[in-house]
Amino acid sequence: MSKLWVYGDSYAVDHSNCDWQWSKNLARLLKADHFSQADYGVANEWICMKFVEDYKAKKNIKRGDTIVVVMTSCVRHWFLWEHPNIGNYENMTNLPEDKFGITQEQINAVEQYYKHIQKGYVDAWKYDATTAWWNWYAKDANSKGIELIIVPGFNNTTDVLHDGTVPVRGSLFHAVCETEFTSPKAMEKYYARGIPDQRINHMLRDNHHVLAEGIFKSIKDRSTLDLDSLLWTTGKLNVNTEKMLRNQLTPVPLR
Repeated sequence: MSKLWVYGDSYAVDHSNCDWQWSKNLARLLKADHFSQADYGVANEWICMKFVEDYKAKKNIKRGDTIVVVMTSCVRHWFLWEHPNIGNYENMTNLPEDKFGITQEQINAVEQYYKHIQKGYVDAWKYDATTAWWNWYAKDANSKGIELIIVPGFNNTTDVLHDGTVPVRGSLFHAVCETEFTSPKAMEKYYARGIPDQRINHMLRDNHHVLAEGIFKSIKDRSTLDLDSLLWTTGKLNVNTEKMLRNQLTPVPLR
């Protein structure tokens, strides 16, 4: 049986108590087994390493398999080897320091990087280089009868398009994550609560089906996947409607 290999950040994290998330929907459409290597707050370097482990080192990925990679924000970096989640510095500032299991000295080091070293154009260049790296692996995978789809998690400024074996345009954050809120202020208020997003992969349940079907159709038709043109459910979520949408959220509260 063929396999679906999924790599990425919180847009791709596997939730064992949820059988309707997009990657499992896609696996069913592909009639494939489902494997996920994704985690919260990780940087593109970590995502790349997990892929290389399976593709080159272990040679687990075979002809007929499908790979979906969700690239993350260009401002994330893999600072601490044993704590890849610390790549999402913005998230660190919104949650209690003791949540991450690192020392104050390590927190200070990350903060000093962003204060004194981080440069936007360097982040943008590294993102372009990483996208080109994925495009090269897509060509290599295609020569072996393997699909490799590159899905942008965020609208990082880039001159290198996410072509993969099937081109993808747009990003998950701008196409679905933020548009599910009733307004930008509603999204700001929702995230300011100091608790994790209660949507699996930052999407309402209905939109998991939309994404899975969109990826599947693009693979089947060999057509560009335009995330902005998919028929998403939008304009529903805010702190007041969350309880009414509970069947669209995580089955088990995220902490």
